[in-house]
Amino acid sequence: MSRRWIRGPWRVLCLVMLATACSPESEQEASLSAGSRLGGDTAGYPKVTEPRAFGFPADHGAHPRFKHEWWYITGQAQTRDGRGFGYQLTIFREAIAPAPPDSPSRWATSQLYLAHAAVTDVEGGQYLTDERYARGAMGLAGATTSPFRVWLEDWELSGVPDERSLNGRVAAQSDRFGFDLAIGGDCPPVAHGDRGMSVKGAEGNASYYYSYTRLDTRGTIRVGNETFEVTGTSWLDHEWSSSALAADQSGWDWFSLQLAGGRALMVFRLRHATDAERDFYSGTYVDTDGDATALPPGQIDLTPLEHWTSDRTGVRYPVRWRLVVPVLDLKLITEPLLEDQEFVHSFRYWEGAVSAGGRHRGEHISGRGYVELTGYGVDGE
Repeated sequence: MSRRWIRGPWRVLCLVMLATACSPESEQEASLSAGSRLGGDTAGYPKVTEPRAFGFPADHGAHPRFKHEWWYITGQAQTRDGRGFGYQLTIFREAIAPAPPDSPSRWATSQLYLAHAAVTDVEGGQYLTDERYARGAMGLAGATTSPFRVWLEDWELSGVPDERSLNGRVAAQSDRFGFDLAIGGDCPPVAHGDRGMSVKGAEGNASYYYSYTRLDTRGTIRVGNETFEVTGTSWLDHEWSSSALAADQSGWDWFSLQLAGGRALMVFRLRHATDAERDFYSGTYVDTDGDATALPPGQIDLTPLEHWTSDRTGVRYPVRWRLVVPVLDLKLITEPLLEDQEFVHSFRYWEGAVSAGGRHRGEHISGRGYVELTGYGVDGE
């Protein structure tokens, strides 16, 4: 988050590298020190300092005056005979100047785009990923509101949004995998934090952030030359800001969980580089009626239970977790569907499909969702 503020500073760095033409050696360094280099100069960009009323469908589109923005959709889906998959598509926008360029060239732009796509093939034991980036010019990448479409080449999120839901399509095709999925249903957007202003720490960093927590999903997922008809549910985030991680924040742990009975839970922790007592927590709970409640930081507890070490990068990630929210009388254990869901391209992070199970107000509860882990392997973590 902060921008990511919470989620994805590392991914945004690829856009910065594209803008500055860094060498491969510099790219590797950036992937290891994103917390200190995220986002570059933010002078001249507006800050998120107070809540604002979201207006739809206008706010589904781009907010180019802000430095960072992303549209992030994940989901789990199954074939009729129960074969399970996870998928992810994230499209990031990064402004490289506070104002449009003063140039008549059709190539001129102040906006760069980066996209990450992935498929988790649970039965096949495969985590398949790809990355693309392009300038926001010549139709290569961009975002429009009427009609709603966010795209990078032929990877896209599009549809007909209204006040109650987003009925549309998410699609991406790569050499080793692909997906083409219809999303929709009665699922109004959820504003996180204080009426959509999601605070990311004590230094004034914040973003505007809303989610569709449960979108009905139907279509195809391809692995290699095999295409599977699937149904499931998806989660869509949209977030924008001009902030960056604080100098003493090393990364974050972020959870989006779709729980039984129509309930949903989003929580994140921004990790302090040297003092776990200064970690910053935030979250949102959505009840069975669709009503959202912001969770107090002192009412979220995250404890790693098991770790996995990557053969590719040597990084050790916490992949099994205990999540406790006392104010909800909620205790969950999350389990990865595959341990190896490490995204390794211009920079690396762990982003994967998980299951969840535990107790809620004395009754068993189950669910599924996604977890994102960044900053591990940096400065000795």
